[in-house]
Amino acid sequence: MNSRWRRMSRILEVPSDHPWWVTHAQMPTVTKVNGAHWRICLAGRDVQNRSNIIVADVDPTQGMKVLSVSQDLPLAFGGPGALDRDGVGVSCAIDHEGAQLWVGGGMNVRDHPHYRISTFWLSSPDGGRSFQKLARPPILVAGDDNPLGGGIADILRIGGRWHMWFTSMRNWRSTNGGPSEPTYDIRHAVSDDLQHWTQDTAPAIALARPREAGIVRPCVLSTADGFEMWYSVRGPEHRTDPASRAYRIGYATSSDAAAWTRRDTGFSFENPPEHGDWDSDMQCYPHVVQEDGQRYLFYCGNGFGRSGIGYAVEVAAD
Repeated sequence: MNSRWRRMSRILEVPSDHPWWVTHAQMPTVTKVNGAHWRICLAGRDVQNRSNIIVADVDPTQGMKVLSVSQDLPLAFGGPGALDRDGVGVSCAIDHEGAQLWVGGGMNVRDHPHYRISTFWLSSPDGGRSFQKLARPPILVAGDDNPLGGGIADILRIGGRWHMWFTSMRNWRSTNGGPSEPTYDIRHAVSDDLQHWTQDTAPAIALARPREAGIVRPCVLSTADGFEMWYSVRGPEHRTDPASRAYRIGYATSSDAAAWTRRDTGFSFENPPEHGDWDSDMQCYPHVVQEDGQRYLFYCGNGFGRSGIGYAVEVAAD
């Protein structure tokens, strides 16, 4: 089984005159306002390197033409010691009991560069233009199951239960004499009430050691044949081969949403990036949406999203 795409164009890059957004465009999360109006929530960084939410409205009928870009901070950072003191973002939205819930994420830097991530619930009174933290316990924090926290989650309802796939921060380590860096993989958990989660003991998408050091940002879709997942994979930091740390998009399938088969080589672009393209060195943080039988892949480019966000459309299998 393959996942084949045609690269279309870059949608958005960091503007030169934004009041606080100065670098990076990461983790695009797409919701549909209507057929000609989609909303992309992404993570942009300020001068202190803290991520917050940028909201960009686009028109899919005009090649994802940008209609507007938010100017204000939609969500306040947490105070000293808070889970989201050093960064906030969103990774998906779900419909629950007649309302839309957003999965939020936070970062707390303990001792630079070491950090921990967490996951919590957000609401949005205006469909993803602004956000409020809900007075509920966090979904994922650092602990026995996820030593340095868990986040960037995707949640689906399957057969009466909620399923969550997320990035689990495992440890910080140095490889090949390089600097200390985090390692992380994709884990899975289930819940009946969106509050109490039971996590699998083994990873859903495991690292292939030693050539892999991080797997992040799962995106899962249900299909007639089962389930598909896209994610980002990178190698370890390496003094003599900096390209080893560049993300690439990975792909896996499952018949039951529990056991996954990696098919990374089955993911491809029919028009791969060329030298000098905005995404020539890296394609990462994928988010796939479907509309009228067509699937769209939103992803970030070079420099972990420094070069912006673009999209591709799925190509029918040969």
